[in-house]
Amino acid sequence: MFQLTAITLLLSTGTAPTSEWWADQMVTKPDVPTVQNEDWCRNDIDRFILSRLEEVDLEPADQADRRTLIRRATYDLTGLPPTPEAVEAFVSDQRPDAYDQLIESLLASPQYGVKWGRHWLDRVRWAETDGYERDRIKPGAWRYRDWVVAAFNDDMPYDRFITLQLAGDEVPDRDFSTMVATGFLHLGVRDDEPTDPETAIYDDLDGMLDTTCRATLAISMGCVRCHAHKKDPIPHADYYRMLAYFRGLKPYRMGYGNSIISSNFVRNLPLDYGHEDATALENWIARRDELQQQADSLTIDALKRETGSEATPDLRHVLKSPDEGMVEYLDFEGDPEICETGSRGHALLVRGIDDSLEIKRPVQDDFTISVAFRPDADGPGSGEPRWFLGSGLVDGEISGIVDDFGLSWFKGGRVTAGVGRPETFLTSPPGLNLGQWHHAALTRHRETGTIQLWVDGELVDEKKGGTQSLSSPDILTIGRMHPGGNPFQGAIDEVRIYDRVLSPHEILSLQDSPGFGSHARSLVRENLGDEAAVQHDEIVEARLQLQRPVSDSVDIMTAIEDGQNVPDTHVLTRGNPHAPAEQVEPGIPEILGGHEIPVNPTVHGDSTGRRLALANWIVSPENPRTSRVLANRLWQHHFGRGIVTTPDDFGHLGMRPTHPELLDWLAVAVIERDWHLKDMHRLIMNSATYRMDSQPDREAMQQDPINERFSRFDMRRLTAEEVRDSFLAVNGTLNTKLGGPSIYPLMPEEVLATASRPGSAWGHSSTEEAARRSLYVHVKRSLKMPLLESFDMADTDTACPVRFNTTVPTQALTMLNSETLNREASLLAERVKRESGSDTESMIRRGLELSTQRPAHVDDIRSCMAMLEDLESDGLSPEKALHYVCLSMLNMNAFMYID
Repeated sequence: MFQLTAITLLLSTGTAPTSEWWADQMVTKPDVPTVQNEDWCRNDIDRFILSRLEEVDLEPADQADRRTLIRRATYDLTGLPPTPEAVEAFVSDQRPDAYDQLIESLLASPQYGVKWGRHWLDRVRWAETDGYERDRIKPGAWRYRDWVVAAFNDDMPYDRFITLQLAGDEVPDRDFSTMVATGFLHLGVRDDEPTDPETAIYDDLDGMLDTTCRATLAISMGCVRCHAHKKDPIPHADYYRMLAYFRGLKPYRMGYGNSIISSNFVRNLPLDYGHEDATALENWIARRDELQQQADSLTIDALKRETGSEATPDLRHVLKSPDEGMVEYLDFEGDPEICETGSRGHALLVRGIDDSLEIKRPVQDDFTISVAFRPDADGPGSGEPRWFLGSGLVDGEISGIVDDFGLSWFKGGRVTAGVGRPETFLTSPPGLNLGQWHHAALTRHRETGTIQLWVDGELVDEKKGGTQSLSSPDILTIGRMHPGGNPFQGAIDEVRIYDRVLSPHEILSLQDSPGFGSHARSLVRENLGDEAAVQHDEIVEARLQLQRPVSDSVDIMTAIEDGQNVPDTHVLTRGNPHAPAEQVEPGIPEILGGHEIPVNPTVHGDSTGRRLALANWIVSPENPRTSRVLANRLWQHHFGRGIVTTPDDFGHLGMRPTHPELLDWLAVAVIERDWHLKDMHRLIMNSATYRMDSQPDREAMQQDPINERFSRFDMRRLTAEEVRDSFLAVNGTLNTKLGGPSIYPLMPEEVLATASRPGSAWGHSSTEEAARRSLYVHVKRSLKMPLLESFDMADTDTACPVRFNTTVPTQALTMLNSETLNREASLLAERVKRESGSDTESMIRRGLELSTQRPAHVDDIRSCMAMLEDLESDGLSPEKALHYVCLSMLNMNAFMYID
């Protein structure tokens, strides 16, 4: 029996795993066994495999031929078939390192990330919709998928890969990319209208915890939510100790009228988040101040000439703000209990308690709202708005009941505005500073529906909204959304409401920049002449054209925490959130040490740091599981099954490893190679074990019928995605473009009719876009492509550690009768005719070469020729007959299976 040596590494607290189970022992590098047939071995992997074969007097299979090897390697690393030309080039390549060069070229291919990213997406419940009846789209989910592909292509170390997905918002060097990575946490099924919000929250957290544990630790935690694990030594409390690491996340939040907002994980971020150009911003500020100084200087000179005084006037008090059409003006002078020093005189101080004001709504058609504001506190971690002037409801909570109308402050230094029914929202770039006065103006032109948002003298957003009259409700609230909602925290001053759309010059003058206003222009012309007036116009125009350097911003799924405020975590009796028992602190399972991990607040201050602490422990070399789990999955995806055949369960309900020493040796190799997967591919694929043929001899079939000892390579069927991608590659239409929003290949009308809303359930893509790889097909939980579903695509509701490999009648029917397959077969027929001319045998030969990636066998040519003749004799046209012959080629085992 295999027995690990005594551990030499302890966990950071000095406590070792308490379980005696094999998977919970510290990983140590085992001795490499000696073998009799040393000449067969290419590296130490082979010695571990061969030693097990020699125990029962078995010989390893012969090496596969070059055509088999290139097809196997190309599918393994890219998920695509090699071209016939690439096969012939490799077969004829006499260089001693030809195979090594093949592996390097495949690892360098951008398609590598597509293939291996798909493996990871299987484990994390990848889908782009929430499930349930409405099955709503998760905003920007495709960016997470693209991040995964890029991470594999860039050979991101696996420890970093895991850390960013769990805590990309908590790492010190966070940026847009690391924030996207945390979309991992929100891929699960989500009820957007739960009857019990507390249960929904714990359902979501359970999905995060269970997926994390299965994917990285091969521990099944789901059942421990309600009771102690039936087989593994995991007590009930350990589940909640682990859950506490995720407790700061708020996937749901309460809205108006006890409504539930289920998308509390969406954040709008600039694409250059974390890499902003500080110099460009400094230059913009300097130029802005320079232009304002020039305009004010001209205006002051004009005032001095008009008054005959050499004293420098205060332009804010001398020049008037626009008053035409002003129907409401609040300067907050006179009430010392709620006022403090403001942008001009006193201001309304809003502390987030009962200190908001209400005014009667004065406008409903054209309008301008102008307000000076000083935010003293950021919005909450969820990105929830802090309204400082508004009415109605936001975020579509009860769409169509009232008219949205107002301005709000969002997390990250943003101003947002909502207008109309249905709502049209505008938003500013992030970065407005706390503790400083800013100016915002919202304009609406009813006839055109145009609404504009101005912040600090800049037009930051403009959209077309509705053209209806905004007549309800009658009351506007200053300092809080009406009715209810989150209070703004800060100060508000100089609230002006106009029943017309102010000009850009007028808005500039309201922004505490009176030198830019129309009154200033008149003073300059009257007192300094036309030449000075032209100069003033040029300065104002330059200011209007000056744009703050900002990056485009987009909505992404990301982890959002509410600062350092974390709810207490309690053990829930039988998993019932309404029956809390004892309180627990974050900690790892008893079987892995049972201690607490030190948690440090993040440098950014907007989250707890708990998830980062958990991630650091998961990828620590002292954790006995993570490197084993990764090594096993690498083996699984190269050989069709893992050394442990239950890759997400290394516990007592799972299977023991067939080659425990080899598994530990590979786990150490992972760490020695700094968690770089491409180095592990090189190691595994250069072994003699990987290069074996799939044909067994009689003795091997008798002694090892299921190939538990790896005496040969296991033949496997193409995965669902490989089937579709291979059709496209073989017929020459495959579009290998990477990234971007998902695609919508043609879907049968009969399938669309099953959707709850058939007309809007599936999008449309151009022919070229629809021919992209299957990884980019939109994954809608309630509506899947029949071809992919027939060939066992991954389950989207739970982690999928192993793809099923079923053989059912619907697969044959799909391969022969489906619109998709017949369309692809027609395109293959067009290709072989285009490339081979009118010679029938040449077309058949080319079709077989394309579909099987090897020279056409004479018997196959004869069979296809006979089929073609039979079809034509039955009255089919030559084109239709060739179509059916090509369809039969796509049904051959040589196409569907990898040796």
